[in-house]
Amino acid sequence: MNTDNLSEKKKNIIHLYEVSLSENQLKKKKKTSPLPCLDAARPGKNRDALTKELFDKIVHYVKQNNFKKAEQLREQLLVEVPTAVRAIAKSGEIIERKKIACMDPEKIRLWADLFNQFNNSEAVAFYFALKYFIVKPNQPIFQQGSCDNRLYFIRSGTLKLKYFDYDVRRNVTIATLRKGDIAGVETFFMLTNHTTNLIAIEESEISYLEKSAYQKILAENHKIESKLFKYCETKQIDYQQNKPEDQSRRVHKRYKTELTGHMQRFDQDDKLIEAITEVKIIDISAGGMGYRVKNLKIGEASYLHNSRIYISAAYQKYSLSYELKKTAKVVSLEFLPFGECSVHIQFEEPMDEDRVMDIAQHTDVTAYI
Repeated sequence: MNTDNLSEKKKNIIHLYEVSLSENQLKKKKKTSPLPCLDAARPGKNRDALTKELFDKIVHYVKQNNFKKAEQLREQLLVEVPTAVRAIAKSGEIIERKKIACMDPEKIRLWADLFNQFNNSEAVAFYFALKYFIVKPNQPIFQQGSCDNRLYFIRSGTLKLKYFDYDVRRNVTIATLRKGDIAGVETFFMLTNHTTNLIAIEESEISYLEKSAYQKILAENHKIESKLFKYCETKQIDYQQNKPEDQSRRVHKRYKTELTGHMQRFDQDDKLIEAITEVKIIDISAGGMGYRVKNLKIGEASYLHNSRIYISAAYQKYSLSYELKKTAKVVSLEFLPFGECSVHIQFEEPMDEDRVMDIAQHTDVTAYI
């Protein structure tokens, strides 16, 4: 290998860390990048010298509070010198200590009960995953029917949580949110659309956690999930106390049932995909139904959410067998223990109420609201 080739490869390595690449370009670079090969990447430089160089750079960027660059270099250290265990561990500790020192107590105080449940690593990961924005009066944060996969932490201001009641044709206020409150819990932990509107009454400061950022920090801090969920549950109780007793949000009476059905999803061209999934129908109404499915992966669930599906089932009425076939839209999904997922769907054309009651009667169930 000649000197020109080595110089060109070295130039590509530096370019890889200084220029933002598209996904396709990044894949292309990874195929040709000599980073995993230490000798080709760093001719004439031994492992100890390379470790020291990268470690010193990490410390340099940490002192500048450039944590993104410091963490990129630490990842590089892991790739190029995976045997440098002490340097890898120490650099991680240095980054974490500096991040802790940079955490603003004022931004934590409102949710101190949550941060008290985290260890240092979890607290740092959670704090730096949060983003921040300001909303003006009458500006909506999210709207009924939308899905944004964010968890909102109200830092200041006043906001109204409302929903549109189609029976009375007006907005109904559920709660007033102020600093220290949390919104978007349902859509964040479930694959579902917002059933409410959140609108700023006055200028408000809000921190939020993106679902993608949340999933990233869970990879190394998986215990955050149960701690955050339990904390959000306590906040949800406060909102429930202010809800009107009769919201008239459910149009149709729902009935428990036990039916075995089959589901197929429509693709983007409105054609049924070949895969057929067996499901257990657990409730039904004139407007839709709920079913459970086993072993549904998160990626598959994301494709299923808001998609059109075709569902069929058979039930017995005396000695005769009847079929139920409906097209519907998936409106929410919730992962349950033991590998199950609860799915709620809305029929494109409502069923006749008498037909629903007939199904309920002949599957030996009792109606409930």
